[in-house]
Amino acid sequence: MLALTVIVLVFGGSSLYSYNRDLEVVRYVSATIKAVGWSSSELETELLKFDHALTALSAHTADKAYVQLRFELLWSRIDTLLQGQENRPLREQPGVMSLLDSFSRQLEDWEDRVYALRADDRAEILALRQELAPFRQQAREINVDSFSGDKVWQQLDIIQDVRLRSSLYLAGLLFSGGLMLWFLVRENRRNRHLAYHDMLTGLPNRMFFYQLIGQALNRARRERQSLAVHMVDLNSFKSINDSLGHEVGDSLLREIAVRLSDTIGTQGQVARLGGDEFVIIQRLEQAEDAGLMAKRLLESLSRDVQLPDGCLSPQACIGTSLYPEHGTTIPELLSHADTAMYYAKHSRKTMVQMFEPGMDERRLRRQKLAVSLQAAIEQDRLALHYQPIFRLNSGAIESVEALLRWHSAEHGVVSPLELIAVAESHGLAHRLNDWVLSQACRQLHSWHQAGFDWLKVNVNISPNIFMDGELAGTVSRVLHQSGLDASSLVLEITEDTSLWDTAGSLDILQELRELGIEIALDDFGTGYSSFSHLRQLPLNKLKIDKSFVADLATDPRAVSLVKTIISLAESLDMTVTAEGIELPEQQAQLQLLGCELGQGYLLARPMPVEDMDLLLQDRLLCSRSA
Repeated sequence: MLALTVIVLVFGGSSLYSYNRDLEVVRYVSATIKAVGWSSSELETELLKFDHALTALSAHTADKAYVQLRFELLWSRIDTLLQGQENRPLREQPGVMSLLDSFSRQLEDWEDRVYALRADDRAEILALRQELAPFRQQAREINVDSFSGDKVWQQLDIIQDVRLRSSLYLAGLLFSGGLMLWFLVRENRRNRHLAYHDMLTGLPNRMFFYQLIGQALNRARRERQSLAVHMVDLNSFKSINDSLGHEVGDSLLREIAVRLSDTIGTQGQVARLGGDEFVIIQRLEQAEDAGLMAKRLLESLSRDVQLPDGCLSPQACIGTSLYPEHGTTIPELLSHADTAMYYAKHSRKTMVQMFEPGMDERRLRRQKLAVSLQAAIEQDRLALHYQPIFRLNSGAIESVEALLRWHSAEHGVVSPLELIAVAESHGLAHRLNDWVLSQACRQLHSWHQAGFDWLKVNVNISPNIFMDGELAGTVSRVLHQSGLDASSLVLEITEDTSLWDTAGSLDILQELRELGIEIALDDFGTGYSSFSHLRQLPLNKLKIDKSFVADLATDPRAVSLVKTIISLAESLDMTVTAEGIELPEQQAQLQLLGCELGQGYLLARPMPVEDMDLLLQDRLLCSRSA
């Protein structure tokens, strides 16, 4: 806007000086020749372009998107000619206003037909061209008249008369034209930059990145050098946007872009592919430099980001692939870097991962498992096994823990850990959780009806399900559908889960307790719970991790630790369950320490429903005979 203002002022000043007494003539010339001639030419040009677009669509040399574009530009030109003040002289020409009004109505009638047009609709295309022909002819006549009619010859006579006084005007016009050209060149460069760079970070965008990596690969081939591609992804970026706002998210992305650029320096280039995903091309002197750079990038990203209201500690994962070791084409390198990043994102050990042969097969297996798992959930082809939890002093069964099992016809026996990992990484965790809860509650309700109304069922809840805020609603719905009393359900939540957000965990646990269910803290001792933290949480039970139980018979420190845990639980009015009892000595030691409940292979292995039925019946008969 400022540039156009400068041009208008310079042009107006030079024109005013040379046309001080001929203002009406200049206005007439500019309004009639320039406005009428240019506008009529543009009208005819847009009509021809639309006609040519229809012809090209019929000849399969253009697609329907191009036809729609030409149609929209033509319609925009008609609207401009009808409304623009600068086009008033054209509208005053005989027959122009009626043509514009008529054609505007015709465009409204054509809109649905044009957008529904296909290349094989030759009859429709021909019909449109025939309907367009009269307007094109009228536009042509107006255009010819605007350049060679009687009024034009009169204007030329007037122009000839003032030509001698126009030298200063022409000088000003040339200067203004040069200035406009300069602005156009500058604007073109700006537009090119915007087309090839990300507006938020200023980094090369996806389109420009493919050019850059193509050039880098060509240079690496010629010079027989190595190349590294680092794929960077921020963890939990969506939650940052949702909780802190998009302004904070944008600030974080800009800071990440600066850090990546500063870290890679002159060794490569950084691009933003979209969202929170960045990619770095690194020129290598030796292959080892790629791993070192990936670690430097991670260290740079892991530093706190200062915000107006505090600081944020971003977490990222990086996957790396090498040219030519891991691929020689752009798709191969990007795919392998993305695969390595996927493993880094789902690894508990490292956030930096170099691509390794076989990763693609493992990732493909997980993708296939995800598809099969979805079908297994829908078709009810999963199974639950139940492991009894016994009262150690009497040997009576207090409850059963529901354990997920899957024997796939395609993949064989899939371990529960892999099954849960696949579900969580492919968006199936909620559906799987619903299935397990529903199956376990329905089965327990069936056992209650069979006379085992004292029995409880323990169901494990994954961290993702626990923290999404919908668990209480899900549990309430499942209990209602199954008809199970809430007091018979025990949800097992890992120790680390409840530590993610103490305040949030307290609210979630309180909602669950208000339903009447029991909460057990699973794998206790492997996380970082403090005594004050345990005191805040409304828990009913602690489950001692099997790693402590395994050492009871050989390590006095393990005995002391388990004794402390039991004492702590008693002080907080919690019941203790020992997991992983496999030796008689372990069971005896736990009984001496006052542990109330226990489970493990020594007592009973996980078993299908049929075997669990027999065990319950056997225990019931034994108790009656006693």
